[in-house]
Amino acid sequence: MIKNVYVLTIFTAFVVFSINSFGKETPEEKAKNEEIRAALPLGGNFSPKKEEGIFMAAGHGMNIVVSRDDGKTWQQSFMGRPCGDHGYWAVWNNIAYTEGVFAVAAGWGAPGTVIATDDGVNWKHLTSGKAKVGRKGSKPYDMNTTMQFIGVDGSFIMPLASTPDFGNTWNVTSPYGWKDDKGNKIKPDAGHPSMAFGDGRVIVVGDNGPAIYSDDLGKTWKKFFIEKLEPWERGGKSIVFHNGAFLLMKGNGEYIFRSTDKGITWTKHQLGIKRPASRSYCLSIVGDEVWATGQTSKKSKDGITWEETPAKDLYGQIASSDKGTLISVSNKRYNILRSTDNGKTWNEVYKFTPKGTGGAQGLSAVKFGYVKTLK
Repeated sequence: MIKNVYVLTIFTAFVVFSINSFGKETPEEKAKNEEIRAALPLGGNFSPKKEEGIFMAAGHGMNIVVSRDDGKTWQQSFMGRPCGDHGYWAVWNNIAYTEGVFAVAAGWGAPGTVIATDDGVNWKHLTSGKAKVGRKGSKPYDMNTTMQFIGVDGSFIMPLASTPDFGNTWNVTSPYGWKDDKGNKIKPDAGHPSMAFGDGRVIVVGDNGPAIYSDDLGKTWKKFFIEKLEPWERGGKSIVFHNGAFLLMKGNGEYIFRSTDKGITWTKHQLGIKRPASRSYCLSIVGDEVWATGQTSKKSKDGITWEETPAKDLYGQIASSDKGTLISVSNKRYNILRSTDNGKTWNEVYKFTPKGTGGAQGLSAVKFGYVKTLK
């Protein structure tokens, strides 16, 4: 069921108008983008089976690559069109996986596109088209734009929107109509969002606050202010849930913040990694540890005590397979790194030459999950 579509429509239209007014895409380019989007079938009818483990990585251009042999070799699974940080095919930390289905979200300042696959090869829109999620007069497959979304217990969740049934239906909450404790109008901030799920709660941290959370997998949302941590600096953050605690990194990597009460209160702990320029550091769950990666990297079992890792300049996300193999990607690198000794040594297993311009063109996200075996 769609909620507050009219108000959301105004918000989405404003975002699209504001950034498209930069005039970076010609009518001919927009037509080519629409041709690719229109050629994809509508979804809502996936048939997931968790039979075969695969890695999936993605970056700008909706450049999606897949490995079916534990990260040894990689093949391109989908490609939109080359782009930069804004446009139809801009991809940030936008691979989500749940219950046999991968999904990738693209678009920033353009109509959002979310595609999904239950076998790693064949792609559909993550919507049946029955429920309009985009602005008024939009195409059935137009989606909200987001820089991060997650998969949890069969639901795909982005800030203020979710689908519990692989795109057949969507729940959408308006960003307007919110008030603080004094009755003043406020707007929850989902700009450059960081998201995590744990202990039954989804937390979204944007640029300036307030943060928002959902205790029903994105059907409804509430605001909350994270004491002593807000406002945030633009884009400088990462959040995960690990061993009973939310862990949040912000700033230059000097500290980590930890919460064991679903994000209500936080304690500050020394971290001390070196953050590279831009949003290039990250928190990743690696087995029973959490890794904080930047120019220097550290790992921890409890989020309080941290130890150095041997590798330098890992920067971005790390994913681990069911065999313990680690895969590292970064929007600052044009390759994929693989480790079979828990990160002591890394080998390059894939390299590419990006064709897009504007913004970091490496692969920004990687996930491991199970899909149907190809026949």
